[in-house]
Amino acid sequence: MKSKPDKLMPALYGGLLIATVWSVPGLNFLNCLCCAGVLLGGFLAVLLYQKDVTPEMEPLTIEDCKNLGVYTGIIASVAGMVIQFIIQMVFGDIAIDMMMKLADRLRVDFPPEIYQMIQDTKQQGPNILGSILAMFITVIPNTLFAFLGALIGWNVFKPKQQL
Repeated sequence: MKSKPDKLMPALYGGLLIATVWSVPGLNFLNCLCCAGVLLGGFLAVLLYQKDVTPEMEPLTIEDCKNLGVYTGIIASVAGMVIQFIIQMVFGDIAIDMMMKLADRLRVDFPPEIYQMIQDTKQQGPNILGSILAMFITVIPNTLFAFLGALIGWNVFKPKQQL
């Protein structure tokens, strides 16, 4: 029996999908739907892995899916940190600008101290330590929801029982 395919590339693609959904301003609102982007990334990793499994190989197992979910979540956190840092370096803090425009449209009146704090934050630019801290904070939800997405993938692609 042939050995199973490598899990790195499917996890990398799923992790990059998650990182993109987490990092791109506007697109990250997709995660307001029960972390749908992260679930999708875990599911994508299982889908891509399943496509590499041939009939000569041992069939897909739940352990494969669990491992894919964990790998995908960890890759997503690291890649998300890099993407966010690059976006902030190139475009500035788009998220703060979007939030302020939304607050203006909703006619939210912040105290002057808040406006000053926001301006100070924007002038500081990207912070590598803040990005690393954000990566460690997002490891838990990314791994958890990518794991759940991979379990959904397991239920879709698991070998069918013979009657």
